[in-house]
Amino acid sequence: MTEKIPSNDEIIAMIPSKTMREYLTNINWQFSERDRGILRRYLAPKDKMEFWTVDRSDSYITLPHPFRRNDIVLVYDEPLFRRNKKEKSFSLGIVWGPKNDEEFWELEERARTKLKDTVDFSDVSITVDFLCENGFFDHDHPNPLQIEYPELDPESCETKLLECAVKLQKGEGSLEETDYFRQKYIESVEKKRLESMGFFRRTLKKLLLWLMYRLNY
Repeated sequence: MTEKIPSNDEIIAMIPSKTMREYLTNINWQFSERDRGILRRYLAPKDKMEFWTVDRSDSYITLPHPFRRNDIVLVYDEPLFRRNKKEKSFSLGIVWGPKNDEEFWELEERARTKLKDTVDFSDVSITVDFLCENGFFDHDHPNPLQIEYPELDPESCETKLLECAVKLQKGEGSLEETDYFRQKYIESVEKKRLESMGFFRRTLKKLLLWLMYRLNY
């Protein structure tokens, strides 16, 4: 029995990213029946294993998104997307491209007409430079369905470093200011790591004491 293809509203409601759900609703984007069928396979519960069996051949769809160069974004791993359970559940980064609407549609047209048999919609539509624990950045092509605009703590070292990086990307700011907050960020990451290790050690100590008590009595 062929499974019913969800309606446009049902497909949008399945998208993990709140930003994307709101954006597609606001622009009244209408996916074709073919596109809804492809998206349903991507967004199906992982126990159906359909996400991993999507054939890239002729599977490119147009997926408009609002993310543009210099935007600070949060990219997170929903259980259906996550491959490595040990990975962080989210990462912060800065959008490198597309830089504007014109570039987005140029990339989309190239993918749809020339690369459609070798890419899916997450390969070319967006590039994000992710902030790493060493304070440097590494780029990737995350799926727009997993990207949101984050609520940031304006006083955190992480936010300050991201803002400095955005300034440099725009040709503004200074390397000195960026390096200062990079060092502060590295210190904060190390502090959290030590706190996490301390919690683990305290928990292990309590467990050992409990076991010794049980063995004695």
